[in-house]
Amino acid sequence: MARGEVVVGWLLGADLRDPELLAAYERAREQFRALLSAAFPEYDWQTPYAERRVHLPRGGLDPVEILELGVDEKLHRRWDYALVIVPNELLARHRPYALGVSSQALEVGVLSTSRLSSGERLVEQIVALALHLLGHLFGLDHAEKGPMRRVEDPEDLVPEPYTEEERGRIRAYLEAVVVHRLEEGPGRWNALSFYLGTLLQDPRAVFRAVWERAPWRLPLYLGRFTAAASVSTVYLLITSDAWQLAGSLGAAELLAFTLAALLFSAFFLFWGQDVGRLGHERTWREQLARTRMVLFFTLALGLVFLWGLVFGFTLLAGLALPDALVRAWAGKDAVLPFAGFAAALGVVAAAMGGNLEEEAEIKAELFIDEEL
Repeated sequence: MARGEVVVGWLLGADLRDPELLAAYERAREQFRALLSAAFPEYDWQTPYAERRVHLPRGGLDPVEILELGVDEKLHRRWDYALVIVPNELLARHRPYALGVSSQALEVGVLSTSRLSSGERLVEQIVALALHLLGHLFGLDHAEKGPMRRVEDPEDLVPEPYTEEERGRIRAYLEAVVVHRLEEGPGRWNALSFYLGTLLQDPRAVFRAVWERAPWRLPLYLGRFTAAASVSTVYLLITSDAWQLAGSLGAAELLAFTLAALLFSAFFLFWGQDVGRLGHERTWREQLARTRMVLFFTLALGLVFLWGLVFGFTLLAGLALPDALVRAWAGKDAVLPFAGFAAALGVVAAAMGGNLEEEAEIKAELFIDEEL
């Protein structure tokens, strides 16, 4: 029986000419493949090498740009996963520095050797970092031991095999996500059937990837996004017409308005920020379809959390207003429907304000699982 093939491409993302460093990268790639082949002999592991010398090998690089470079090359070369290696410092957003970043949504990891050692110790650190990043791409969490230990310092990087439990999870993940690609089966596809078929292949993997993206962070880390919702909410709180309109809405009308606002906002941001524009592929690719769904659902769920925050704030603010004033404006006790109405409008305002955010900032929160 033929073994399933898993392709983890290695991409050099900078114009590096140092022969010693290039040799260390090559030895690390060979050791990485050997470790995976020993741990999972039932799969045929391939680690092809490619170069995209688009950056100088010095100075800081934005991980978002490198992730997009990696996903473009991954799709073009039909790799299952990609690891992009650069000698540059990575510009971290939530840590003092980053040795690497992982994106399960894009199925791409980026690792930097700027803070690593030299010689054979450098090779070991690269292998350990690559195994850690790949584990995240397979959906593994941090662990107390093995390659998925939290990395606090480059000296923590030591190549270790995945634990038995982790190997079991990886096998299940590969069988569901990599071995049986939807586009390789029979059938003619349109957009709806292909995306639905991709989702039904393994819906748990899709929604687990969404949850691991921590969508509740979006309102916390995107300042302009949240500020736009806050300003609109404060304005509505002191507007009598808004209270009157909210008080006139029935429960079904308010629910429909809220759902429409959430869907509109999610699509507006998704296309307005070019979140779904990945690579130059125009054919049906399960990888690409799953990536776009993970990104869209993450964004949509982030908006739901924002709606909850605005709803809670508006509800408390409305309860703090004199009851007589609320009744004068709305004609009845309308604090609860007003909170729902204001939260829905706040989400729409956030979507409009979200396009004031730097494109890279929104993509960073959607793409990056971890800076390590």
